[in-house]
Amino acid sequence: MKSSGKMRNDEGKLSLDILIGLTIFLLSFIFIIQYIPAIFASERSEIYLYPLTYRISALLVEDPGYWSNGSVNGTDWEKYYTQQNVEVRPGLMGSQVNVLNPEKIDALKNLYLSAGKDGIRKALGLETPDRVFGFNISLQLLSSNSSNLRYSTYGGQPMLLIGDPIPDWKNVAKYERIIAFENTTSVSNISSKVDTPNTVNYEFNVDTPVGSFVIVITGRNDNQSATEPWMRVDINRVRVIDVTGNETIDTFDLTGEINQYSGTVNVDVQVHNVRGYVISTNAGEYIGGRIVAKLVVAVW
Repeated sequence: MKSSGKMRNDEGKLSLDILIGLTIFLLSFIFIIQYIPAIFASERSEIYLYPLTYRISALLVEDPGYWSNGSVNGTDWEKYYTQQNVEVRPGLMGSQVNVLNPEKIDALKNLYLSAGKDGIRKALGLETPDRVFGFNISLQLLSSNSSNLRYSTYGGQPMLLIGDPIPDWKNVAKYERIIAFENTTSVSNISSKVDTPNTVNYEFNVDTPVGSFVIVITGRNDNQSATEPWMRVDINRVRVIDVTGNETIDTFDLTGEINQYSGTVNVDVQVHNVRGYVISTNAGEYIGGRIVAKLVVAVW
């Protein structure tokens, strides 16, 4: 029996939805294939850089450095780096790990000025046969960050800032180490001795922001027959400390109170029958009896 209707044959045909889906899939696949190598290249670069920044920071804060002229050598490289035919590997460590010698810090700055970036790269191992690394090494206050850089300064100049500005368009590895300065007096703008059986007035004019302003009273004056010790401190004529007797024997950190003001701040200190000293510095913060900052090493 013959059918009067026409037969339809849909075999081998693809719908429009499938074609669109396959097109989107292929375009996405091509894009991903092109993008993946860039991702892994970036990751490989960063993985390679971070151990390098750690190594440089460790060399600087965990080792005193060395010098050698082929027959004689030593760790006091800061005294010999200017001599001819002397190989130097700078280190900043003083009496112990993470405690930096200010003389070595000055020597590293001067080495940078005389030998340039290429000389520092060679001394710190930042140049290989197949790559020359960019670098930036600095000492900064603990409160410093990328949006508000605050360098450790002395005499109005950064204590250590060498290398190129850190670029925004490259992969940069950064490592920070908390350090202390070996000699508090050598990095302080003021280190005034306070030692009197009488009533004495000390006046300080402090430019803000200050890294640290601390009054340290270590004990009574040797004149034990004098009256009870006392201390009064005014900041811009506002009384902030008024203590007597044993309460006077203490450490008084006025950094926060002073930095509430802007410009030059007047600090008036009146003491009686005490022994101690005053520290004012922009090299770092006063913590545990030392001036503390951070070494920041960036490599790209």
